[in-house]
Amino acid sequence: MPLIKGAKPGTKGFKSNIRAEISAGKPQKQAVAIAYSEARQGANKMKKKESYKEACKAHKELHTHHKKEAEHMLKMAEHHMKKAKVHHEKAASMKTGADNGMKNEKLMKGGEDKKAARMVR
Repeated sequence: MPLIKGAKPGTKGFKSNIRAEISAGKPQKQAVAIAYSEARQGANKMKKKESYKEACKAHKELHTHHKKEAEHMLKMAEHHMKKAKVHHEKAASMKTGADNGMKNEKLMKGGEDKKAARMVR
């Protein structure tokens, strides 16, 4: 019968490990030592398993954090692109308006010059 790993001293599993070793022909002190050894090995495996689970949990949290951060950066980039587009459209409309205004001024000056030239004649 295989021994129960991680059976803490004082539990049924620990006692059954001792009984199994004694029935296998080992002296009582050696059977107790083997039972303690099995308990230690099982505890170490449990610790490793728990630390692995904790590491996985921390990794998932970090991954979630980076994912949220990336989503936030993407939203910020989209926001800045919209602002830049609005700014560009405003600048373009102002330039067009300024060009039209300059054309109107030239036309007015040209008209005034013609009127002044007619008055002088």
